[in-house]
Amino acid sequence: MKKIWCFILIVSITCSCAVQRATMSKEFADAVRKDVPFKVSEFKTVNEYTYSFRCDDIVALLPDYEVDKEGATMVYQTTFMPNHAQQTSAIIWRNIVINKRDKRVVCIDRFVRNGRTFGYVYFLQSETRKYNGGNTFHWNVSDPKLMLNVSDAIEGMSDLSITTLNMQ
Repeated sequence: MKKIWCFILIVSITCSCAVQRATMSKEFADAVRKDVPFKVSEFKTVNEYTYSFRCDDIVALLPDYEVDKEGATMVYQTTFMPNHAQQTSAIIWRNIVINKRDKRVVCIDRFVRNGRTFGYVYFLQSETRKYNGGNTFHWNVSDPKLMLNVSDAIEGMSDLSITTLNMQ
């Protein structure tokens, strides 16, 4: 009888830990989703630092950067080239959102296909009381003095976007 109760106790502890991890993961995904400055209809986990999203229409938000098929990143709003108002299918529009309160940087890469927008959300999260362990950094990713490190980390993550662009 003791063995059965021990087994039931172990199973219930294991299940409660798994449920707690799933709940924390969903709460974090919801927090990152709130950082995205437009409405998304689908938001899914791709890996430990990437989510995919889909919108039912074209997102009109102007980008901070454009990324081409070779992975070259250009500042979108410059003094020497005019802005174009619509995204083409041959480029990625990238926006960077810095959430200083939660110490998170979110990189949003967007594609346009068949009248819809889809893409990837990459994030860098500082270790805080609310978010510790997992995919967190021990330095403040939202600190302006560390933006060079943030830029390097985002460039390392964005291979998925470039591969997706080249598949089209």
